[in-house]
Amino acid sequence: MHDQSYTGHRIAMTLLTVFLIAMSGVGGVYVARWLRSPAEARPETGSEATKFKFPSRIFEGWKKPDVVLVISGQQYGYLLPCGCSDPQIGGLERRYKLVQIIKAAGWPVVPMDLGDVPQTTGPVGLPNQQGVIKYVYAMKAMEKIGYIGVGLGRHEAGFGLLNLLSEYSLNNEKPPVLISNLIDADKNLPGMTKPWFYADTTTGVRVGVTNVIGPREANEMRALDPSVRFGVTPETLDNILGQMKKGGVNLPVLMYQGPLGEAAKPSEARACAAAYPQFPIVVCLSEHEEPDLRPTVVPTKAGGNSLLIQAGKKGKYVVAVGAWKTETGFDFKYERIEMTPDFKEADDKRADNPIVQLMEQYTAELKAKDYLGKYGQRKHPLQVLDAVKNLRNPGEPQYIGSEACKKCHEDAYDIWKKSGHSHAYDTLVNAKNPGNRQFDPECIVCHTIGFGYQTGFVDAVKTPKFKDVGCESCHGPASLHARNPNDVEWQKRVNPWRHMPVPRDQQLLAIDLMCQKCHDQENDVHWTGGGFKRKWPKVEHPSPKAPGDEK
Repeated sequence: MHDQSYTGHRIAMTLLTVFLIAMSGVGGVYVARWLRSPAEARPETGSEATKFKFPSRIFEGWKKPDVVLVISGQQYGYLLPCGCSDPQIGGLERRYKLVQIIKAAGWPVVPMDLGDVPQTTGPVGLPNQQGVIKYVYAMKAMEKIGYIGVGLGRHEAGFGLLNLLSEYSLNNEKPPVLISNLIDADKNLPGMTKPWFYADTTTGVRVGVTNVIGPREANEMRALDPSVRFGVTPETLDNILGQMKKGGVNLPVLMYQGPLGEAAKPSEARACAAAYPQFPIVVCLSEHEEPDLRPTVVPTKAGGNSLLIQAGKKGKYVVAVGAWKTETGFDFKYERIEMTPDFKEADDKRADNPIVQLMEQYTAELKAKDYLGKYGQRKHPLQVLDAVKNLRNPGEPQYIGSEACKKCHEDAYDIWKKSGHSHAYDTLVNAKNPGNRQFDPECIVCHTIGFGYQTGFVDAVKTPKFKDVGCESCHGPASLHARNPNDVEWQKRVNPWRHMPVPRDQQLLAIDLMCQKCHDQENDVHWTGGGFKRKWPKVEHPSPKAPGDEK
């Protein structure tokens, strides 16, 4: 393993389909046959067919496998599904439950994660103050789930690998952080990473897994963390395969930080899978939030197939791969599993679920360490407008609270008071599993007025009048408008949609897009499929014509 220019990196990948194939005999050849997916397979009968009843109709027709690989990746900071609407999907609690269900069926199970665990930005424009603590809790959860290893990618590099891994991996061996082609990893990240790792099963399968950074991601990661350098992919994989063979691994898995590529234009992960049949399963970066219904089957020059797996994003799905030993290698079945409420822990067992407990610890730590106070207050766009000096109301606008708007907008206030917006803060106070949501800034930002902006919500004690989603959550700080309600310029600024010189449907579209800052597909699953049209009539509050309105 040696350092190289990234021009060399690209050349190496260009030659993958030729040079690497010549190396395909290193470490033994595994013949992988892909059985039909469970959706296509006929139900098995007889004593060998599983009698265990799985939820959500998963694993239908599967005989007991020699091992089940549970594959995840690109979690992007999503620890749990948001409690704002149902049914939500995703969350580490449900992933834990799935693994426990597989174990209860008597099936050996080995979970693994591609990486890109943390988020890179906070929601709704917040700075990423919670990225590190969420990474730590995600790693704690995966340790309890039993992960064999977790890769890393550009999301980890965005924090600086040394800074991020020092928060968890420096003092925790499990799950190991896997990276095989990071140069001088032992020197620069001592004790924090491993090149590969393995897990034994009761069926005689030893699963080995490694993680390699492809050329594209290597460039991205170096731009984010200039201290990292990566070695040549072929040299790395040859070395790892040799170690795995000596270590008795009979099912090697490659987690590849790189794109899939196209069949007509092989690149990165696809080329690597074709050139290295020793890895019958290759996990690569997902192109979409949902995994494919079927894996990408890549013919290899050794005469078999490798399966390219994309596990999706944000923890909404995992991919399960069942493996059955044959005389020449393994047969595989593939299934993507949506983390639906079917995998939610039963109420009477929640107290014993370690991930449920862990999420309670997470929100309790946010409260104890006053994470609300860690977020500075930046200026709202209305507070930075240069034209303020030209108005009859000079100065910067401040937040004043919904009660102050009632005097002139009584009808609109009454509509708001009857809506769910008027008690949005209480939904956080009353939330369970986990509790303490009112101390989570990433929840507070969409349940209060002006959090993260100057003069906006700070906490329930200092700024109680800014609790809930109020007038200024959408219209912005309104003190200058309230001071002189007839000021035409400020009428337009606090209600730009009304004054847009476009047809009404385009005005409504602009309002819809503004709403989606909080009513996104993760937080409000009912917003899709015409959610705005259904919900807007419940909160619509047109104001009477005012001086300056266009005729």
